Amino acid sequence: MTEVTDVGQRPVGDRTRALHPEEFAAHAAAQRPRVLRFAAAFLGDRHLAEDVVQEALGRLFEHRDRYPLHELFGPYLVKTVARLAIDQRRARRARHAQLERVRSSPPLLPPSPEAMVERDEVADRVTLAVAALPERERACFLLTVCEGLSYRETADALALTYAEVNNAIYRARTALRSSLAAVVEVER
Repeated sequence: MTEVTDVGQRPVGDRTRALHPEEFAAHAAAQRPRVLRFAAAFLGDRHLAEDVVQEALGRLFEHRDRYPLHELFGPYLVKTVARLAIDQRRARRARHAQLERVRSSPPLLPPSPEAMVERDEVADRVTLAVAALPERERACFLLTVCEGLSYRETADALALTYAEVNNAIYRARTALRSSLAAVVEVER
């Protein structure tokens, strides 16, 4: 007869019992060479592969009570290493593309004194236009556009509904377009 916990109805016993640190270390030592070969071949960098495998083992150890690692340690480790290796490769590609864009762009010349004055005037006008917004619109606009929060996160932070945030941002953008129309025309 299998005991059942009240949370999630998972059976209690060897299948879901967290591995003891010694058991975990034994499984890790047995599986490490295989996943290290995979990660090194996938990433093309042995040192980066070692970091990925170490990160994967750390994550599995941290969450060892959630998975049936007694029987499935290898598959869980391979899956975790594969996901981390894919993430590393994507990040490396993005960094490489960004470096290429920077290398291929013309060198930046320092702005002229006139350009610096004009930039400061535009910044002042934008600051004043945002400050002139009603409080709710200003808060929603700043949290979403400037701080990068989603509409849902902004709604939670300000104790508003999603629709209220959506409407406030619409009103803020409309007001800013109107008050900054002259600045936008000059920039085009």
